[in-house]
Amino acid sequence: MRTPCLRGKAALARQRGQALAFALIFLVVGALALFTAFNASQLSSAKTKLQNTADATAYSVAVLQARDYNFAAYTNRAMVANQAAVAQVLSLKSWIDEVSETAQSDHVTDTLIDIFADLGEVEWNLPKQTARPIISPLKSTIDSLAPTVVKGLDILNWSLSEAQQAYHLTTMLSYPLVAKEVAQANEPNTTADEGYMATLGAPKLLAWKNYVTRTDPKQQASGGGGSDRFADVVTDKDTLDNFVPERGKIRTPTVASTAEKGCVGAVFSFMAVGEPHSGATQLRPDLGGWEALDGTAAIGDLTCIWATPVGPVGFTFPIIESLGRGGAANGPGGSYSGRSGYNNTGHIGDAIVSAATVATFMQYETGPGSSLDNSSRAGLQPYYDLSDPNKAAPGTGTENFNRAPTITLQVKRNVDTTRTTKTMQVGVGRTQLDEAAPSSELRALSSASAYFIRPRSTGGPGGLLNAAAWRRGDNRFEYPSLFNPYWQPSLVDTSATDLEAAAVAQAAGAP
Repeated sequence: MRTPCLRGKAALARQRGQALAFALIFLVVGALALFTAFNASQLSSAKTKLQNTADATAYSVAVLQARDYNFAAYTNRAMVANQAAVAQVLSLKSWIDEVSETAQSDHVTDTLIDIFADLGEVEWNLPKQTARPIISPLKSTIDSLAPTVVKGLDILNWSLSEAQQAYHLTTMLSYPLVAKEVAQANEPNTTADEGYMATLGAPKLLAWKNYVTRTDPKQQASGGGGSDRFADVVTDKDTLDNFVPERGKIRTPTVASTAEKGCVGAVFSFMAVGEPHSGATQLRPDLGGWEALDGTAAIGDLTCIWATPVGPVGFTFPIIESLGRGGAANGPGGSYSGRSGYNNTGHIGDAIVSAATVATFMQYETGPGSSLDNSSRAGLQPYYDLSDPNKAAPGTGTENFNRAPTITLQVKRNVDTTRTTKTMQVGVGRTQLDEAAPSSELRALSSASAYFIRPRSTGGPGGLLNAAAWRRGDNRFEYPSLFNPYWQPSLVDTSATDLEAAAVAQAAGAP
């Protein structure tokens, strides 16, 4: 009678073994789900860090780009200021030489005034006597310092030009090194993809290189290249003070009085003499240096009339004499390059046709004298500027007219460097998961570039987004150039074309 009961217990024992199998399957599936979730979380975190690293790397390269352009702008502005200083020194040298000579008392006009003019001692001689002790030490100082100052400024300009080129070349060469260093500093297991730089990223690097060009003003002028952007800035009226391009006026010593002292017994006598001065400094048409010219003439007449039994008798004697002349130059010396300077400015030509023609023309024929610096460093030096400045303005067909070429970088890390169950050696056999990343790598792209903008100081929030708020304080727009240091970096969207090309390359196992 016990047999059925025993059979029931055996069946129950067999049913317990079947539950264990289901439990094991559940544990395996649960472990796989847990491992998958853990790996997904770790890979997602790694990808986020990788993208942040890519952004930091691209931004750092854009900083390099902006610094390169700003350094060029600072050095260009320094060279412009130094060229203006050279022109001022030459102008002062020419002018002080002329003033010193004019203040002397060994001219024919001085003798005539001493003989004839009643007020000559006060109106003519006194101003000269007062000026001589003042002018003499000034002339001595200028004569001794001018060559040193001009040569020093020319050397400084040459040094700035060379430094500009060296900085630009160093920036281009250091671009991959900086990218690699920044990437590893942000994430030690990450590296900037040099293969991408050499292949898919190469056209963008070439565009960056070609965005600016180094111009040699002298070479361009000798080749008939027309105007030069640097020379235009240097000779602009807002760059040079009014003393440099034109300095002509009537000087203080003048005589306008009777001449009874010399015209003894005359019923009428008059002597009028003025000292018109003219001077100018111009940039040579070949851009090889500056040249200055100054001259002061005595212009007037002497009239004496006597009454005689046969009627009035007398004479009128015209007075035309060169009283003082001066000249100076750096670059080619010995003779003036012509009456017109760079871009047909005609400063010296205007001085020659002035009231002081007799003096200025004699100085023009004599030449500016020995050059204060006859080396190749005189004149305008090579400089960097935008390759096509005309495109750096709205409405020229360029969408991002105020932005430099975009640099796109790719950073990567081996998937095995992430903290997944595989690298932690968690799970064996069927529970071990492998990450199916193409090329066994995680990759991220990022793009950045430098842009130029000088918004109003009162533009307020969002001013950079509104082109109408880009006006300066004088209500004028300032467009991109390498003459003003307003370049700054920013990230930009990576184009769909770049993303697709990088994905295809990764899938194909390309570096």
